[in-house]
Amino acid sequence: MDTINTGKKQSILNYFKRKASTSPSQNSESGKTNKVLVTSCPVTNNENLDEKNKDCDIETNCTINSNIQLLPQINDIALFINRSLNDEEKLLVLRNVWKPPKMYKYPLLEQNKKRGLIFQSKWFDEFSWLVYSEIKKGAFCKFCAIFSKTGGALNQPLGQLVLVEYTNWKKAKKVFQNHCKLEYHINATLDAEHFINVLEKKEKSIIEQLDSDRIVQVKKNRKRLVPIIECILLCGRQELALRGHRGEKRNILIDENAIQNAGNFRAILQFRAKGDIFLQNVLEGTDTRNLNEDFLKFIIVESLTGSDLSAAILNGLVECGLDCAFLIGQGYDGASNMSGKVQGVKSYIQTKYPKAIYVHCAAHSLNLAVSTASDLKPIRNCLGIIEKVYTFLNTPKRSAVMFHVIDNENADLNIKKLKRLCATRWIQRYDAVNDFCELLPYVMISLDKISEWRDSSGADASILKKAIDSEFLISLFVIKKLFSFGLPLCRQLQLKRIDLKDAVQLAEDTITSLKNIRENIEQEFQIIYNSVKEMANIIDVEIKAKRITNKQKHRANYKTENDENMELVDFFRISIFIPYIDNFISQLELRFVDHKKIFEGFECLFSNQSSKEELESFNNLLEFYTPLIDSNNSTAELMLWKVKLSRLNIVPKTSLEAFLLCDAKIFPNINKLLKILCTLPVSTATPERTFSTLKRVKTYLRNTTGQNRLNGLCMLSVHKNINVTPDEVLNILSLSSRKLDFVL
Repeated sequence: MDTINTGKKQSILNYFKRKASTSPSQNSESGKTNKVLVTSCPVTNNENLDEKNKDCDIETNCTINSNIQLLPQINDIALFINRSLNDEEKLLVLRNVWKPPKMYKYPLLEQNKKRGLIFQSKWFDEFSWLVYSEIKKGAFCKFCAIFSKTGGALNQPLGQLVLVEYTNWKKAKKVFQNHCKLEYHINATLDAEHFINVLEKKEKSIIEQLDSDRIVQVKKNRKRLVPIIECILLCGRQELALRGHRGEKRNILIDENAIQNAGNFRAILQFRAKGDIFLQNVLEGTDTRNLNEDFLKFIIVESLTGSDLSAAILNGLVECGLDCAFLIGQGYDGASNMSGKVQGVKSYIQTKYPKAIYVHCAAHSLNLAVSTASDLKPIRNCLGIIEKVYTFLNTPKRSAVMFHVIDNENADLNIKKLKRLCATRWIQRYDAVNDFCELLPYVMISLDKISEWRDSSGADASILKKAIDSEFLISLFVIKKLFSFGLPLCRQLQLKRIDLKDAVQLAEDTITSLKNIRENIEQEFQIIYNSVKEMANIIDVEIKAKRITNKQKHRANYKTENDENMELVDFFRISIFIPYIDNFISQLELRFVDHKKIFEGFECLFSNQSSKEELESFNNLLEFYTPLIDSNNSTAELMLWKVKLSRLNIVPKTSLEAFLLCDAKIFPNINKLLKILCTLPVSTATPERTFSTLKRVKTYLRNTTGQNRLNGLCMLSVHKNINVTPDEVLNILSLSSRKLDFVL
């Protein structure tokens, strides 16, 4: 039935074909039409012979058995051999080439009568490129027949399976296996995939790659034609004629007040074009090939133990209609009840679903790395002073002083107010630190003015002003420098479409940049020190080291008997900058090492060549995901996939980019692995954003909202793109019984 429906659909689509298109019945050699190709003959691929014979009354020379003569199949591979094909014919061979039905009786050829060998239908399952010709009574490779021109090392002419049918069934399987390894067959397979991707707009054609304006023009033209095509489909289904009294009139959007009948088609199209709103947005939609994170529901949790939380999570997924058998990833923060190896949520879930890999939230990992690295005493004191200054000036009376100072100085500033240090995301503190550096001169003037007040504010301002010394300035500019390198990574880790490969690469790039600074530590710190000296001159602070004693325990004490003349720049570089950047690098490497281990098995999917270690990791990956992945064919698919990347000269930057390049029909196992990699959670930033929705919905006055109502309101808030009609709501209400005589 699927084939019959496909044939019916093809007949409908033939209506839209251009009359000048080349028919597959055209013989390129003789220029004559082969009359056996009758497209109106009701013969389909999967019908049995009796059904064919019942409807076909056209006599030809093609004999299936001794009594009945039938037309050859219109999509037999032999009709497309050794001739120039257009794109429509190529697509016909790739998608709908004739394949004998299961009950088909293969003929016994003269050369095989001695052994009684015939073609085996099971070969189709082993070799996806194999096709059989009813006309030639032999086998062909559909990929090579279309795309291969020459073969062999010396560009030898092509023969069997390409231009000539193969009929020696004794050696068939060995010949087919050897054919899979030939270079021209591999290239033809990749060309076939590229051809289909171009037609389906998954890849750009050569012309589109060279001419970017062509793509814009194609999209514009397709957008214009869509409403016309839909109007034609509507008229055809409703049995409405497309002709009108003024069919020759060229202007479709005629005047509504015109007396003449413009016809059904023009009237429908004119009505639809009112306001032109739909025509502008008709092609806008969601790309189903992309992977999305969607909010499902809030779950009431009675206990925070690992066992109870895991049960709540799994039960919630089941209630949402999800099959946990396909659970391949789980991501949480690093709390012990979530990530514990014995009694954590991840352990309980992995006990039931072993392939559910745990990924520590990368955003939390970065936060922990920066937080731990910033535990150095000068850095910790500097951040504490910034927070205290913000809190002190964040009152109407004191902030007015700072606004007045800025206005009197006629400063051209983009900001006029300090920001609070972010309590949850450490790297986001960069904005607060950067604004503090820019406003520091005005902060010092404001503190100086407030210190003259005869109340507690005056004493507090004096203390804060004295706390801003040389060590504070050095630490301030060092923090600003290092936080600026972590800020891009922090922002990228909170994107919806980031994948594990991208996260690992960004972390490695950040670590590499910091290591480059560490190698040129003297030059880099000299730049920071010069900025500190410039700021110190502005705010009138002397750059000096703190008092040194012989038994210093709670402060940096790097001056020894051999370096009594140590310069200040060296002292601050050794006591603050070097320890902080070393801690920063080591913490990033430590926190992201688990993410890199998870990605190890997938590395060889993104390069043209692979080392022995990568192949071993890939084999371990196949073993882990068996039986979801067919380990027997995956290695061969990997080599073919690398040939494609090499031919296209492409190195995918992200897993999603590689996934869109990988055709599931040609690389089924590689496609599944890439889909798994795209699905593995990188961070919990997106799920945690739903908490802001919870705060807006579950307010103080709605604190007793039930779970069903709460989830419904939150779903309406989060998924604004889902259209819910009143009729759908009424249909649900009509199912409930009620005391009132109110019929729905």
